[in-house]
Amino acid sequence: MPKLSRRKFLYAGAGAATAAGIGYLTKNYWSPLLEGTTPTSTLIPTASPKSENNPPYADVTLKKPRYIKPCVGQEVQFSNSSGDPDRDSLTYQWFVDERLRSDSKDLVTEFEQEGRHSISLIVSDGKLKDDTGFYIDVEPDQIYPPQPLYVKYKGASYYVGPAGSEWSNSVPSAEEMDEQLDTLHDDLGCNAVIVTGGGSFEDRMIECGEMAVRKGFDRVYIQPRYVDFTVDETIERISKFAPKVRSLREMYGDVVGFCFGHEFPFETSIVRGGSFLGRWRTGMTGVDWGKVKSVLPSMFRRIIDICKKNYGYQISYAAMPVECDENLVPWSDPIFESVGVDTYITETNEIDNGEKWWSNLFSRLRVYRKPIFSFDWGMMSYVGADRWGGLSPLYCREPPYDEEPQVAYTRKTLTMLHRERIDGCFWVMYNDNFDRGHGLYNPNTHRRKKGFYMYKSYQRVGT
Repeated sequence: MPKLSRRKFLYAGAGAATAAGIGYLTKNYWSPLLEGTTPTSTLIPTASPKSENNPPYADVTLKKPRYIKPCVGQEVQFSNSSGDPDRDSLTYQWFVDERLRSDSKDLVTEFEQEGRHSISLIVSDGKLKDDTGFYIDVEPDQIYPPQPLYVKYKGASYYVGPAGSEWSNSVPSAEEMDEQLDTLHDDLGCNAVIVTGGGSFEDRMIECGEMAVRKGFDRVYIQPRYVDFTVDETIERISKFAPKVRSLREMYGDVVGFCFGHEFPFETSIVRGGSFLGRWRTGMTGVDWGKVKSVLPSMFRRIIDICKKNYGYQISYAAMPVECDENLVPWSDPIFESVGVDTYITETNEIDNGEKWWSNLFSRLRVYRKPIFSFDWGMMSYVGADRWGGLSPLYCREPPYDEEPQVAYTRKTLTMLHRERIDGCFWVMYNDNFDRGHGLYNPNTHRRKKGFYMYKSYQRVGT
């Protein structure tokens, strides 16, 4: 392989280059592709009146994956945008780790080993050449041994936008949704997904849901989150949104499900005033529970009537444990396809929902003879987070970043869910824009968290 100019092909050191996973040097600085910068050749030729032939220029873009670092065995796509001022026909030579890999225009390749790899392209018009190169970091395919998970559906919640003003999610582009759904399905091993977001993102939920169906997920739930809306406002929004979900259902069949809500006692402004975070921070002491218990039954009846009229298929709901424990959700109604409960093992002074408590609850929920889903579970990524269980978001601003609590809590929860033989489990939030949050990849470095690998290691054995 011709030796590349040191100006053009330089080791991308720690810091920003490492964070992006791919970097290359041009005019004494490198540009990370994962931040949206498209590299250009260090030498862009211009026409010269003294030359009969002008040299071509080499130009490469990382096409996929762009939002997470590639792992061993994953297909990596590079797009060739090279050109020639004279519009001469060009030939191409792609080198991977200084070995000739391809002479096609674009490069599709895989890496057999983790670590840093070099990519370079040489273009020629038959007389003159140009080249460009960069490094790319490749992650391991797995770091934990495989373990069984007895569920029919293994999934995660994917946010197309924040559920409310206090959420840390960003709004993914269509390209980002496309790639991240592939990551969930092909890499993480999920065969189900909950497409969710706030009331401003209803059309995006439908768009993402359709994309997920086409990618081959066995189950795609559409779950709107009308955070801080009143009871009447929530019911009105569900009434208007249900026909859009119905259209998706009628187009793709029962792979599509409608999960019309999530934790109404906290998310719905049943008692006017305050915010979700305020209600949640103070727990049951911050909620007029007597008011909640008097309102929820009529709220569910109204929603059931609306869904029968405007949706026409079975529905689901993601309940808080206390909603199930207090029998506030009419699970026995035939319109409910399943029993859904958000599952957090929490043993603190405030809450005592240990594994025995959960086993007891699951046993009581089996009386409905319907599938039981853990629609929401997971852990954050900071020192000591797993000690707080479901209360972990209350303490996440000060402690330092640490991925081990997410790993430990994932193992603990999935061991319990496997033992309980429920029908499905869904990680709380795949794409969190807060590095110490619930997300399964670090949004700053684009690396898979250890929790990603732990969840991936649990492979479905249920039917």
